[in-house]
This record gives sequence, structure tokens and C-alpha cells, in this order.
Amino acid sequence: MPARADAVDQANFCYVYTSGGQNDKAIEACSKAIASGDLQDADLVSALINRGVAYKAEGKLDAAIGDYTQALKLVPQDALVLSNRANAYLEKGDLDAAEDDIKKSLDIDPKSAAAWYVSGEIKDAKGEPGARKDYIQALALAPDNKTYQAKVAGK
Repeated sequence: MPARADAVDQANFCYVYTSGGQNDKAIEACSKAIASGDLQDADLVSALINRGVAYKAEGKLDAAIGDYTQALKLVPQDALVLSNRANAYLEKGDLDAAEDDIKKSLDIDPKSAAAWYVSGEIKDAKGEPGARKDYIQALALAPDNKTYQAKVAGK
């Protein structure tokens, strides 16, 4: 039981550090939690997502994509994980993979403002029509989001 408690503590630190933008500390704590082998699936998925977020913030896109892919083996229909991986693929420039993931994400959760925003970013990057419509949908779902407001305003 103490080993599991330590793993859960590390997973909690992982979340706190990721939320605070302390990416190096987040990666370290997440890695300890994941490597312990003592996390239950839900905690493992959370640790993988958080480490993926920290990796992406550090520009380590392949590592982020790897974590999201590992999480999807446990929760294949998780819209958030698919959206996060799509965003990492987008940043990497793998637009087809990004598009595949974001379509799946939106099929699962069509009320995700973040997914609609990423969909718009992918369409913009591909030079395809419909990006503005996706940005407007994101803003409709999260009207207080400053990033979405600026995008719709053309800034």
C-alpha cells in the first residue's frame, strides 16, 4: 500500500506542476508515477495526459504524442486525449494525423470548445475552408475565452 500511495502522491504532484507550468518538475513527477507501475488505470491516464501536456509545452512533441497514444490504449474513446494528440500532431506538422484525431474527438464530444478551436487551426494550416466556422463554434461554446474571441475577431 505505501508504494501505491507514493505513486498517487507523485501523480498529484505531476498535476500540480503541470497546472503551474513547471514542466521539468511535472515531467519528473509524472515519470516517477508512471514508472512505479502502482497506478490504477484512471490515475495512469491522468499522469500520461499531464506529462504529455508538459512535454508539448517543452516542444518535445514526439514524447507528448507517445504519452497520448499510450493513454489512448487505456481509454480509446477519450475526446480530450484525442484532442491533445491532434494538437501535438498539428504543432509537429503532421496535419493528416491531426485531422484524423480531431474528427474522432469531435465525434465523441461535439461540445468541446477546445476541439473546435484545434479543428479550425488544422484547417487554417491546411489552407482549407471552414476554419472560421470552427472558431465561431469554439467561441459559442466558451464565450469568455480570450483566445477564441481574438481568433474570431481576426486578431
